[in-house]
Amino acid sequence: MDNKNTRPPIVSILGHVDHGKTTLLDAIRKSNVAAREHGGITQHIGAYQIEANGHPITFVDTPGHAAFEKMRSRGAEVADIVILVVAAGDGVKPQTIEAIKHIQKAQKPTIVAITKVDLPNINLDKVKKELQTAGITIEEYGGDSPLVQVAAPKGQGIAELLEVIGLVWQLNPEKSQSEAPLEAVVVESKFDKSRGALVTVIVKKGTLTAGQKIVVDSETITVKALIDDNGKNVKVASPGQPVEILGFKKPLDVGSIVSETITKPQESSRPPSYADIIAKAQSAKDKFKVIVKADVVGSLEAVLSNLPANILVLASSVGEVNESDIAFAKVASAPIITFNSKVNPKVKTQAEREGVIIRNYNIIYELLDDLEDVVLGFQAAKAEAKIKGRAKVVATFDIEGSPREAGKKIAGCVVTFGKLKVGDEVYLKDKNENISKIVSIKRFKKDLETVSNGQDCGILFSPALDFKEGDIIESLG
Repeated sequence: MDNKNTRPPIVSILGHVDHGKTTLLDAIRKSNVAAREHGGITQHIGAYQIEANGHPITFVDTPGHAAFEKMRSRGAEVADIVILVVAAGDGVKPQTIEAIKHIQKAQKPTIVAITKVDLPNINLDKVKKELQTAGITIEEYGGDSPLVQVAAPKGQGIAELLEVIGLVWQLNPEKSQSEAPLEAVVVESKFDKSRGALVTVIVKKGTLTAGQKIVVDSETITVKALIDDNGKNVKVASPGQPVEILGFKKPLDVGSIVSETITKPQESSRPPSYADIIAKAQSAKDKFKVIVKADVVGSLEAVLSNLPANILVLASSVGEVNESDIAFAKVASAPIITFNSKVNPKVKTQAEREGVIIRNYNIIYELLDDLEDVVLGFQAAKAEAKIKGRAKVVATFDIEGSPREAGKKIAGCVVTFGKLKVGDEVYLKDKNENISKIVSIKRFKKDLETVSNGQDCGILFSPALDFKEGDIIESLG
């Protein structure tokens, strides 16, 4: 392969959570990437370039949790080759199947890396058959996907994997096209308090240089600096190279194409006003309201797209929690939910003084699980607030008299909360019955309009409720 005229291959690593993607990349890079990830899960895309057998290879590491589906799909789209990671002991899992769908949609050459082959009680044949059922047929079974067995912590299979990547790339290499118009794909984007917007790209075509002019929405920006995956300033980024760009006024959407003129519509950078926040909060009183902050655009998108249905996001942005966020949260009486975003001591003190709750998370599924619990509690509290009265059925009485009254029953009740009155809409708690109404209340044979907490009485409903002793009757007033 002609190293001068061929662009380095861009390789995406996809697979189920905790199947060893980051550990595999760690073994390839020979740096402790996994230890820096919270909970062992990669939570935003990183792009890194290594050299193998004299040829550079660019790797895109994509998250494994279900919440990061969009980011994974972009990982498949930006790549030339996809490595599908499957743990030997676990086999094909839900995110494995999801990753396979992305691979098939993107129609990328695929290498299967079966990881953790050094663990006991593994069944490789079972994993291979599961892969075939899911749509990936390895070469051993007559397919076109090479398979490499890997034990990443021991370095087993790493050299073979890199060799296979080179062989696959030799079959369909792409020319470097360093003289072509610039085309770079955004794989991550964030806002740094001291350095401003930081946009990570992989150059696909052309050459990106420090000092280069780029037009964004008719406004020209200058590339202030290019930083490579080792944190070093570079003057030029050639095809296949990942770099971080300093100079944009605001983060770009993940998946955007950076060219000499960016015409993709950008979201307005105008922050929401107090009026916006109040109007939005008042428009949906039955939803739990939050303000969301995240470290990078990809993470923010993943959080927002996976929130429970009854969550209303009043405002969201990337970067540290700031004084404006606290002011918005106070106006809206909403907590701030952060994902990998920092809160400096001054802002934290302001939040405590203003009574604003900030909940910090480093693992997305913990954030989502907690919000699911919050929504359930919020809905229960809302339902409880609507209850005007509650009574327990302690006896049942059949009505005696005319045929017209036959079959009707009176509930002998003790009121345990609030008040019940004639005309109230009621239902049996935990029963799937329709709403009924109280048509009469008797106490010591005397007709009453209202009974209060602690009183016993007899109640007649219409339409009839199929109650029994021990049932709870709740009134909506």
